[in-house]
Amino acid sequence: MTPVETSWEEIEAVCLEALTLHGAAAENARAVAGAIATAEADGNRVCGLYYLPIFCRHLAIGKVDGEAVPAVTTRGVTVTVDARSGFAHPAIAAGTPALIDLARQAGLAAMAVRNSYNCLALGHHVRPLADACLIGICVSNAPASVAPPGATRALFGTNPLAFAVPSKEGAPTIMVDQSMSAVTKTEMILRRDRGEAIPIGWAQDGNGQPTTDAATGLEGSLLPAGGRKGANIALLVEVLAAALTGSALSTEASAFGNEEGGPPHVGQFLIAIDPDHFAAGHFSEAMDNLVASHGAAGVRLPGHFGRKQPVCVDADLWKRAVLLSQSKVGQKPG
Repeated sequence: MTPVETSWEEIEAVCLEALTLHGAAAENARAVAGAIATAEADGNRVCGLYYLPIFCRHLAIGKVDGEAVPAVTTRGVTVTVDARSGFAHPAIAAGTPALIDLARQAGLAAMAVRNSYNCLALGHHVRPLADACLIGICVSNAPASVAPPGATRALFGTNPLAFAVPSKEGAPTIMVDQSMSAVTKTEMILRRDRGEAIPIGWAQDGNGQPTTDAATGLEGSLLPAGGRKGANIALLVEVLAAALTGSALSTEASAFGNEEGGPPHVGQFLIAIDPDHFAAGHFSEAMDNLVASHGAAGVRLPGHFGRKQPVCVDADLWKRAVLLSQSKVGQKPG
């Protein structure tokens, strides 16, 4: 089908209606709806409308608590947030003001989020830190789907990592958001559903052998980006996001994409750094030189270059989103 042309505001409004209709408190739904709309506006389809039907179904069956009120505590330069089996977005947002304040006071602060859920694109969570003139780092674990080459079972999730570096004005000079797998699990599912082959290096079968079949790869495991070195970084993410936050390990977490099991209870870990406490006034100049050196080499630093208007989305996903905003899962529109 031809893509549908819409806007960030319309996507956000439709998602907000759908999530609240299926049981999410308005404040929680707004945080998630905004993240979905931003992902679509950024062209990040694997973190956008694809997940709205899943979120609505999880609300309906109790795999995520749409009315959960995050509990925020602080101690020293640390912030701890218990998402209480609710959405990750309102939990992270609830702790972010304290994280920013502590980083400005001490130069560095960290936040652990436990009993959490799928946080979609991690760049969404570090952008507010860069807007506050801080370096922001965020990691999250996810249900196990990735393993080092040759492994016969999945050991950790796609375990994404994001970081944002501020400019003089605060908006990010650098914005990186990537999974530690060679490809996202969502992209694998999309390829499987379309019957498309995958490149060698994306996944392996249950015997640890490379495959070009998406379904076989999903039954086996995804491969890490960068081979064994990438697996080591994914392991570090697992330590920070799961073990350190008191969350479920990837091998213990229920799947994001189906109705099996209870809340996944994964975790997120964020670090905020105030450059003014470390760089002796040279940070902005150094960043300008870093940008210039990349430009002189014919490349640009990865970053966020503004929201696209209008936004073009998959027609089938948009149709389903609109239906979900009008009636609950399993019901016909009134």
